[in-house]
Amino acid sequence: MPVIVAALSWSWRETEVDPLTGALRANRRDRGPSGAELAALEHALRLAERWSAPVVAASVAPAEADEMLRDALAVGAAHALRVEPASSAAGPRPAGLVGGEQESAAALAAALRHHYGVPDLVLCGDLAADRGTGSFPAFLAASLGAEQALGCVRLEPGGDRTLRLHRRLDGGRREVLIVRPPAVVSVETVGVRLRRAGLPATLAKGNAAITVASTPAAATRRVRILGAHPYRPRPRELPAPTGTALRRTLELTGALVQRTPPAMVGPLSPEEAASELLAYLRRWGYVSADYELAAGPGRTEPNEPAAIHETGIKR
Repeated sequence: MPVIVAALSWSWRETEVDPLTGALRANRRDRGPSGAELAALEHALRLAERWSAPVVAASVAPAEADEMLRDALAVGAAHALRVEPASSAAGPRPAGLVGGEQESAAALAAALRHHYGVPDLVLCGDLAADRGTGSFPAFLAASLGAEQALGCVRLEPGGDRTLRLHRRLDGGRREVLIVRPPAVVSVETVGVRLRRAGLPATLAKGNAAITVASTPAAATRRVRILGAHPYRPRPRELPAPTGTALRRTLELTGALVQRTPPAMVGPLSPEEAASELLAYLRRWGYVSADYELAAGPGRTEPNEPAAIHETGIKR
C-alpha cells in the first residue's frame, strides 16, 4: 500500500531581533506550521483519496507540537509521527533559524524508514514560517534516496501513481515535470487551503495516539556553531583626501558652489509675479533672453517657447 507523508515544521512565526546585540525574542506559544506546509497537507489528503493511501503527518519537534499533529489527524490524516529533536531551546536562536535542516531531514528520514519504510511521496512546504533557508525538502530527498521537485504550484495525479508537477519560473513561465515514487515534493501556497475538521473529529482528536521516535545518533548536528553576532558589513575602501584642510572644508560645506540664495518677493500683482518668474527663468537659461510678456492680463507673445509649459507657467 502506498504511503503519503505530509512534513510539518514547528517554526517560530514572529521573531524580534535586537539591532544592537542580535538577541532574538519571540512568544513561546507562537509556533506552528507555515501556510505552505498546510497546503502540502491538503495536497496529501487529496492524493490519498485518489490513490487509496494513508496520510502520515510527521514533524521533528518537541512535545508541544502534539496539538499540531492532532489537528492534522482531525482533518483526515491516518497517522502522526513526531521525532524528538536532539536539542530544544526555549527561545529562537540565530543558528536555528538558518541552519539545522540537514540534521532534521536525516532524523525524519530515519524515523520514516523505521516505521513505514521509504514512503511513496513526501509533501513539504517550500518555506517554513521562520523564513529559513528552505533546504529541508532537498536534504530529505537526499536522505531517502528519492526524486525531488521543489517549489511546485500545481499537482496533477496521473496513472501508476505518477505526478505531473508545475513549477514557477521567471517571466510568468512554467516548468512541467513528471515524478515517480519515491519522491519529495515541496509546494507553494497557491490556490489551496486546508480543509476544516468536522465536529466529531475535533472532539476526538484529544485521544488520538501519536508515535514518538528519537533522533538517531547519526543525525545529530555535524556543524558546531562558534558564535552568533549582529551583521556587520565590511568597511569600504575609500580614496584618501587630497588638498589642504581649508580646501576640503570648503568642498564639504559647498561654499564654492554657485547658488541662488532664497528670496521673498511680494506681494505682487499677477503681471509683476509673472515678470519676476520669467526673469528668474531667463537668468538660468530656461527662457530665451528676447522673450517678453505682451500687454494685457493673461496674454503672451505668439511665439511663446515650449520651455514655458515645462516650468509650470500656463497660458
